[in-house]
This record gives sequence, C-alpha cells and structure tokens, in this order.
Amino acid sequence: MFIFDSMKTLKKAFKYLGFLILALVLIFGGFLGYMTMRDYRPKRIETVEVQNPQIKTVGDTVSFLTWNIGYCGLGKEQDFFFDQGKMVRPSKEQNEKYQAGIISTISGIDSADFIMLQEVDRGSKRSYMRDQVVSIANANKQYAYGFATNYNSLFVPQPVTEPYGKCYGGLMTLSKATPSSASRFALAPDASWPVGLFMLKRCFMEFRYPLKNGKELVIINQHLSAYDDGTVKQQQLDTLKTKLLDESSKGNYVIVGGDWNTYPPGYDANLKNKGKDVIVEKKMEANYPAEGWKWATDMSTPTNRKLYEPYKAGETDVVVIDYFLLSPNIDMILVKGIDLGFENSDHQPVYMKAVLK
Repeated sequence: MFIFDSMKTLKKAFKYLGFLILALVLIFGGFLGYMTMRDYRPKRIETVEVQNPQIKTVGDTVSFLTWNIGYCGLGKEQDFFFDQGKMVRPSKEQNEKYQAGIISTISGIDSADFIMLQEVDRGSKRSYMRDQVVSIANANKQYAYGFATNYNSLFVPQPVTEPYGKCYGGLMTLSKATPSSASRFALAPDASWPVGLFMLKRCFMEFRYPLKNGKELVIINQHLSAYDDGTVKQQQLDTLKTKLLDESSKGNYVIVGGDWNTYPPGYDANLKNKGKDVIVEKKMEANYPAEGWKWATDMSTPTNRKLYEPYKAGETDVVVIDYFLLSPNIDMILVKGIDLGFENSDHQPVYMKAVLK
C-alpha cells in the first residue's frame, strides 16, 4: 500500500512538473513572439529630421568633436555587467551628475563646427527615461541637430536579477550649418534573431552640405559593434567602405568620426588584463577604404577605458578607439584627445580641425 501511494504521489508530482514546464515554455514563447512583433526594423536608408536650423554656411576650414557619452551612465565610479563588471546602471543622482558634466563639457567646446555624439538616450531605463537629445540641444542652441536611432528594444532581460529594461538611444549630430539633407544608413545589426531582439541595430548618420565649388561635404557619424568576434564589424566596415568610395568618386569631401570599437593603424593597446577585454582586438587597415585616405588620431590620449572595474587611474586598461577618417582631398590641421579623467563617461572626446583642399 505504501509503495502504491508513493507511486501515485510521484506521478502527480511529474504531472504538475510537466504543467509547470509547459507553462514556462508558453510564457517564454509568448514573450519572444511579442518582442518579435514589436522589433525595431529600420529601412536600409531613412530620412533624418534636422531641427533648430541655422543660417551659417560651411567654410574651407572645419572643426569637429566626436564623443561617445555612454548614455550619461558610465562615469568613473561605474563598471558594467556586460563587460565582466557587476553594475547595471548608476544611481539617479550619479546619472544627473554625469549628464550635467557632459553637457557642460560639450557647451564649453563651442568652437567645433560639428559635434558627433554616440550613445545618446531618449527613453531608457538605464538613464531614467531622460531625453538627452533635448537636454543637449537646449544647452547648445547655436547648432542644428539630428538624431538616428540605433538601439530600440522594449525590454532587455539581462541580467535576470536586475533586467536592463527598455532601451531607446542612438547617434546625435550637431552642426552650426544646416545640412541640405540628413539620412540614417543601416549597418549589420549586432546579432541575429532571437538575441538581436535585445541588441543594437547599428547605423551611421550622414549630413550633407553643398559647397561653392559644386561638390559636397559629407559628414558621417558612426558607432561600430563592440560585442562580436569581428565578423559583424567587418560587415559594417564593408558597407561603410562602399559608401565612402562612392562619395569620393564624385569628388565630394568626406569626414567620418565616431566610436570605431577598433584600434587605429599602428596602435599598440598594451592591455594589462587581456582576458577581460570582450572587444575583439582588431586594427583598421592603413589604406581603408582606399589609398590616399587619412586617419586623424591622437594616440597619446586614451579615448576609452575598460569597464570590468570602476576607473582607477594608472591601473584600469585604457585604449584609443575614437577618431576620424578624412578623404584624400582634405588635410588635417590638428587632432587632440581631451583628457577628462573619464569623469562622466567611459569615453573621452576628440577634437579635430581640417581644411578642404
């Protein structure tokens, strides 16, 4: 009788376990189905709305600032779970501090004709749903500006104990002259389905300006993939290369800036903790996209610090992955990284001045 009752209880337990597993599968399947239906699917090329138009025109000498602001969430006190750290987001007070510091820095470099920003949030849990585009634009009213989405996920479930949540952010370009057109160009996304539902949909943003000689100045703000084995990044570089060669064949002037997540030619990263670097150690080709193009890089000032720990000067690994690329008909006058001690972002800005020949 005892054995019979035990078997009966065991069968009932397996039955309930089966129901539980089925319920979990259905819930997970429903979650994936909903996320798939709501997935952000940009077209290959989309028009970007330019706001706050200006009357200034583009001259022969132009100056630029590029900066990945880390959604005002990766100041020196932070590490990051996706880079083998532990933290998910800063406190609300830290986020406010980082944003105020970043906006103050940008406003203080008002000599730049063009400002290229990456990781600018418009409505993300990680940055307390702040619209950083509006905040930056309001503090820099002398600039026209545009925004291109490259991260738009309703819910990122990692880490399980403290989900990253909703993410909505992208690229922001500010310009003292209003472009004749602005566009978003899709790049290969960070990952395929289903992981891609929660990852970035990469892009570059183009601003175009007609010049007196009948040619155009083409400004490209880009942010390449970080978390891949180099395959996705190469696909993105191939797409960008096609665009650059097309513009160059027309005699246009092209300047690309941003976060390449790739070392510039001739750069030695000299990492102390190589096992903690989740970004593939890839170097750009010296003659990318073709012979005659010029890299504008300050290799003496680190532009990015690793996020496996809060920043410790002289101890935390630092690298150069933010810089500019110029078409053959442009000469660089100067390029300089701006050392801020990684106070408010895991990246540091780079300033560049050039002349159109």
